Amino acid sequence: MPPGTNPLLDDRDVDFVLHEVLDVTALTRLPYFADHDRDTFDLVIGGARRFARDVLFDTYRPLDEAPPRLVDGRILVHPKLREVFPALLGLDLIAAPRPVAVGGQQLPLTVFNAAVAYLMAANLGVYGYLGLTQGAAHLIEAFGDDALRATYLARMYAGTWTGTMALTEPQAGSSLADVQTTATPTADGHYLIRGNKIFISGGDHDLADNVVHLTLARIAGAPPGTRGISLFCVPRLRPEGGALVDNDVATAGMIHKIGWKGLPSLALNYGERDDCRGWLVGEPHRGLAYMFQMMNEARLMVGLNGVATASVAYHEAVAYARTRPQGRPAGAKDPTAPPVPIVAHADVRRMLLRQKAIVEGGLGLIVRCCWYADVAGHGDPAIDLGVDPAQAALLLDLLTPVAKSFPAEKGFEANALAVQIHGGYGYSSEYLPEAWLRDQKLNSIHEGTTGIHALDL
Repeated sequence: MPPGTNPLLDDRDVDFVLHEVLDVTALTRLPYFADHDRDTFDLVIGGARRFARDVLFDTYRPLDEAPPRLVDGRILVHPKLREVFPALLGLDLIAAPRPVAVGGQQLPLTVFNAAVAYLMAANLGVYGYLGLTQGAAHLIEAFGDDALRATYLARMYAGTWTGTMALTEPQAGSSLADVQTTATPTADGHYLIRGNKIFISGGDHDLADNVVHLTLARIAGAPPGTRGISLFCVPRLRPEGGALVDNDVATAGMIHKIGWKGLPSLALNYGERDDCRGWLVGEPHRGLAYMFQMMNEARLMVGLNGVATASVAYHEAVAYARTRPQGRPAGAKDPTAPPVPIVAHADVRRMLLRQKAIVEGGLGLIVRCCWYADVAGHGDPAIDLGVDPAQAALLLDLLTPVAKSFPAEKGFEANALAVQIHGGYGYSSEYLPEAWLRDQKLNSIHEGTTGIHALDL
């Protein structure tokens, strides 16, 4: 497909789900969303659409071919990413669903996720910096004390400081009960953090002034298992005396991933010099509970990743099938007749329709779950939106494992079909479908594997 012509998602389908299936403007009857209307929703989504198509999509190939580099202990990203990142922050999306009091716009998650789906489709790895920062800042907003909120929220929601979720360790992946990173209290109120984390997406880079790690660790004497895990705010550079000073968080190495190439995945060492300081977020031993309170949103975002990655590949496959001549119609007798585009062949149409069904079904499921999240979080039983807040919360809990896993698993199938439609060219790195297939595979692994979500369901 020529540069700049992939629509990423079908605008008509997005608008249909938002305004005809759901009537998203009905959410503005709730006080939290009352300052919005159809015009503001269209403005937010339209801005994301244009930026994704006109700017961000062009970064995908360069970043996939030239991932971030580890140089003298620091991660350096592609110059093209440094060039576009300020404009990405200029969309003001990190804090968009959050309250006005913390710099947000009180935008419904339903609308917010419809907008960011375009950014994900354009370059999934690049959007990851924003999504991780939003999640980390939300934890501080929800559970941090006034001092932490004053220090971090405005900077993180503006994107001048980015955030990570530092959970995984070499011996503790899905089984977080085995976390061994330690936190030793000091008389000054902070904790000394020591340990190792791995697979930390966005754990270092040169896009922002600071990186803030929301880190799981054990305080000395904590109960064993998940009941003894606490949550800490551990910046790469800590504010001290009006300046930012090194906080003894070192990049030990970079994971060489098969996809999401624009977003580095790192191994981090905390406290090699016994000077890594962390600040407790919330109460001791409640860290995993805090993380899980945020997990529904993160899992919906993974499902949306799956939809977006399947969608961009589907549109690429449609364009290829319409322009690639090969073979004659079934039953044709004249061998001198010109070949027809492969979209004329029944099996190719079958594969395209399968992709289309996965994308549209996945989008409808995610948007419906976002609607439930908006009603559960901000609804009023006295305002009839077809479901009351308590029911919405139950439906969200029930559907979240499906909304995370279906687009990830079936999205991978859709991406494989995009490769298949491209034939031998699809198996080459000169065409993009193989890259999107690599990207898609992560979605059935991170934020809980499909098997773990099956147990949850």
